[in-house]
Parts: sequence; C-alpha cells; structure tokens
Amino acid sequence: METMHPEVYEQWIAPFTGGDVVRESATYRLAVNEQLEDGERVQILVRPNRTYVLVSPEVRDLPGIADAGNEEALRTALSASGIALNGPDHLFFLDDASKQRLQETEDPGHVRRLTEADAAAFEAFQAGVSEADLDGASVELDHWMVFGAFSGDTLVAAGSSYPFEEGVALADMGVVSHPEHRGHGHARSVIYALARGALAAQHEPQYRCQIDNISSVKLATRSGFASIGT
Repeated sequence: METMHPEVYEQWIAPFTGGDVVRESATYRLAVNEQLEDGERVQILVRPNRTYVLVSPEVRDLPGIADAGNEEALRTALSASGIALNGPDHLFFLDDASKQRLQETEDPGHVRRLTEADAAAFEAFQAGVSEADLDGASVELDHWMVFGAFSGDTLVAAGSSYPFEEGVALADMGVVSHPEHRGHGHARSVIYALARGALAAQHEPQYRCQIDNISSVKLATRSGFASIGT
C-alpha cells in the first residue's frame, strides 16, 4: 500500500512515533508513553520494515525491557516478568484504487441492507452458525450498518460495521457466512457492501482479524484489503 489515509495514520501509526525514546535502530523503536492505561501497558506495532513498541514507565523499568533490541528479546523479557500479551491482529485497509472501484460499482441484487424487519431471518441464520464464528465476526443486527446476502429468501451471509471509536472516522467490520453456503463469494459481496456504505458515510473501511484466523485473512486479501501491519 503506497499511500495511507490520514485517519488511518493518525489512529494506528502516529501514536507509535511519539513517546520518550528508550532504544531506537533502523528496525526497532522502543518508547515510553506515560498515558497508557493499565490494560494497555505494552503496545506493539509490527510493520514490514520496523517494529514499534510503546510501554508504560513501570514496564520500562522491568528487567530486560530497556535492553531489548528486537521484538523477540522484548517478548522474552515481558514473559519473564509475568506479562502476557494478546494475540496480534492484522490491520487491513483498502488502497485508493480499490476504493474507487467499489464506489463505481453497485451491490449485487442478492445483497441488501438489513433492518429490524429481518430479525427472523437473522435469528434463523445465527442458529446455523457456530458460536465461535459468531463471536469472531461480532455481527449484530443493531449495529451501525448491517448487510446480508440472500439465496432466495434465506440469509446466507451477514456482516456489520460500526465506528471504531467516537470521533474517529474508521468503520470496523465483520462478516460471517452460513457453513452450508460458503465458497460462493457471499462474504466478499457483503464486505464490499459494507465498505461502500462506510465510504458513503465518510468513514474509512477497516478490517481487523487475528493473524492465525486463516479464513478471515484470505477473505480480506481476496477482497482487495492490504495489511499495514499487525
């Protein structure tokens, strides 16, 4: 991805360029941010050519943290101090050309926006999808924007999006397909519909997923999203 939307840069990249530098090289940067909340005392952004780390002052002072010169050494020091990290997410976004292509096309006839009038169809759809898939996608009928793909009168894929944070023009999105209707492009059609809707509402489409969620990673990349890092 050659260019990056300003909203994406301000949310995900800019914070890692600040703080009080503890250690810095061409491939690794460790800095202290005194404003980190307790549950976010360590933040790691891995980009193609450099790893950025923000820690609280308390974490900086733990054994081995300030001396770590790369992510592996940092993680070893954190583990030795009993600090466990959440698994990393891919941060996926669309480039300008992909967004333009989406805005120049329309949703296919079997994809439309869902409303409360679709509650029965949505409930039937949920009943056929595993709890793990539902939790991973975090799709709800009362979200900011919800789209579904139909096979006849049957809802076979659903996706929803919502503003990432108040005052931040990024739209997080998730999608899930019924297991009996996968492999037909329904999830991709729903992702495109959500992205068009977000762009029309002046929000940047944002797709995040755990790096070990292979099916979700494939959906993102096949839909034209590119990872800016994890």
